[in-house]
Amino acid sequence: MTIVEQILDYASMQRQPFRRRDLMQVLGINNVSEASAHVLLTRLVEQGLLVKVGYGMYAFPEKGKQPFVYKPSEEEQTIAKLIRKKFPFADFCIWRPSALVPYMQHIPALGMTFVDVERIAMESVFFFLQGQFPALSILLNPTAQECERYITTEKILIVRALVNEAPITEVAGTPVPTLEKILVDVTGDRELNFAQGSELYTIYENAFSMNNVNKGRLLRYAARRNRKEFVQRIIKTQNL
Repeated sequence: MTIVEQILDYASMQRQPFRRRDLMQVLGINNVSEASAHVLLTRLVEQGLLVKVGYGMYAFPEKGKQPFVYKPSEEEQTIAKLIRKKFPFADFCIWRPSALVPYMQHIPALGMTFVDVERIAMESVFFFLQGQFPALSILLNPTAQECERYITTEKILIVRALVNEAPITEVAGTPVPTLEKILVDVTGDRELNFAQGSELYTIYENAFSMNNVNKGRLLRYAARRNRKEFVQRIIKTQNL
């Protein structure tokens, strides 16, 4: 039995959330270090096989809810490979706002792709992508007026600033956002104004009912974006 299988087997025997330190009493028999257990637990949470319900506390996901996994397109994977090769030390993620469509009541036509990259590399990545895709419209951190003027249903690439310690993960070798990042970004990013207002509450309600949302991760990122109180208000209003 692998260590991951031992963790899941232990979790299945618990009728309530379990503590990591209690799990370590079982794993310690096989000389599994605390650091290794932490890495494996983090991976299981990212894969949606476990959820983190508090500090050092884990549980199985609620029945009927699916883990959120952003699946990058071939085009997104290609862009990510180019960026990673040219800027190997830059933190970034790539995603399409169309990921919000399953949670929305009114379905917009969207052609945007975001490249969220750490601010120090943002301008360099922008000029690099312009050289790689000369026929594609590319915007750099657009203002509200530029969003209104240039963002249409046509394909467009938008290079934006990635907030420090934003919750991202990796799928098919491509850095992509977690659901928590998307849910915080949609609360105020000017590029996402089509999903704000009353639609925002629908998005949150549907996301929480359809997928496992890590509230701790959600609120930590919201705090880094100065949106924690607003996100908490949405959660309270919708009784999530």
